[in-house]
Amino acid sequence: MQNTQSNRELTAAKRLEVIQHLQSLTVKGKLPRGSIKATAAEFSISRFTVSKLWTVWNCSASLSPKKAGLVGPIRRYTAEQVTAMVLAVPQEHRSTMRDMAAATGLSRGTLSRHFKAGTLQRRSSRLKPLLTVENKLERLAFCRSHVRRYAPLGSRSAGQAGAGEAGLSQTPALEFGGMWDVVHLDEKWFNADKDTRKVYLTRGETLKRRACKSKRFIPKVMFLAAVARPRHDDARNAPFDGKIGMWPIVKSAPAARNSRNRPAGTMVTTLVNVNADVYQDYVINKVIPAIKENFPSAHRRVVLQQDNATPHRSISDASLASVSTDGWTFVVRRQPPNSPDLNVLDLGFFASIQALQYKSVSRTVDDVIQATMTAFVTLSSVKLEDVFLTLQAVMRLVLENDGDNHFRLPHLNKSAKRRSGTLMANVECPAALLQ
Repeated sequence: MQNTQSNRELTAAKRLEVIQHLQSLTVKGKLPRGSIKATAAEFSISRFTVSKLWTVWNCSASLSPKKAGLVGPIRRYTAEQVTAMVLAVPQEHRSTMRDMAAATGLSRGTLSRHFKAGTLQRRSSRLKPLLTVENKLERLAFCRSHVRRYAPLGSRSAGQAGAGEAGLSQTPALEFGGMWDVVHLDEKWFNADKDTRKVYLTRGETLKRRACKSKRFIPKVMFLAAVARPRHDDARNAPFDGKIGMWPIVKSAPAARNSRNRPAGTMVTTLVNVNADVYQDYVINKVIPAIKENFPSAHRRVVLQQDNATPHRSISDASLASVSTDGWTFVVRRQPPNSPDLNVLDLGFFASIQALQYKSVSRTVDDVIQATMTAFVTLSSVKLEDVFLTLQAVMRLVLENDGDNHFRLPHLNKSAKRRSGTLMANVECPAALLQ
């Protein structure tokens, strides 16, 4: 009999179909003579296969194949052996497959197969600020000062679910304050392009050429940004997107000499060295008026949060007294030293702006300014709200790690919870972390 079965092994569905066909042929619990041969011919398989299926079914009522794990080439190293050999190598010597192969004695093929099987994982290691004991204590005090009130009973389930997925403890009782009167300030360089880009190509497509004389000549501009938490503005009966403003720190000056691009005397945009006077001028004359114009605040008391950079020392409560007019009060709060993860802009909002800015081709300083400002305006306020929730989750992790910064950024599944209507307003904090 010719066997036309193409697959080496029968599928579970085909096995069940063969057994059901044989059961339909039984008479008083027994198969008539020739039933196995006829079934084999009908399903185009060997009669020995049909006979074995029927025997196994009658003995154990099981259709699962017995070859799982018992066939195929014998592996020289098990997953446990590979794990032990890799763990014996310092992490500094595990940057590439070639390095691990040289250190462990395993072939790159063996390591690649175990990487594909999940025995090995690839992770990115990023340098973080080195914290002193004083820095950790300041981080703890800063995060504890943001725990405000008892969480409503109806919102605890959402908070527990979000924190649990971030690897946090499951006994929340308090929650972090909404930071409704806090404006985050910070500066960042935005480049026209980056050295390395990842591009997905189709089969046979050629990678587009990118070249410049030197990476030092890539145009870049420093921006000062001010953001707050998005909300609904009751006074204007309109949503407030949280974006106070973003300003390039540049000036227009006449060109000193002729070039092939423009004659001497043409007004060009040049960069400005940010010192204490420049920073104070931008905060007093740009940030404060923008806050008074756009920021919704019931009590008109605004906290300006900034880091401890040297130019920022020019902004103090005394220097803000002159602009604390028309019922507004401005105070300064400095975030703990070496703690960019406690600022919304450094935590993720600047990265979101830059991701959009890189989608535009920029060749000059003016192009960088236009692309960055367009990205700032275009970026959704939902992204800013997500970063504020991430900031609260980071503060909770700071408390759980005794002020240290050795932890992964939490993943709260904010988009999925927002779609299902279960997103928490604020991240909850166990009362035990405040003791």
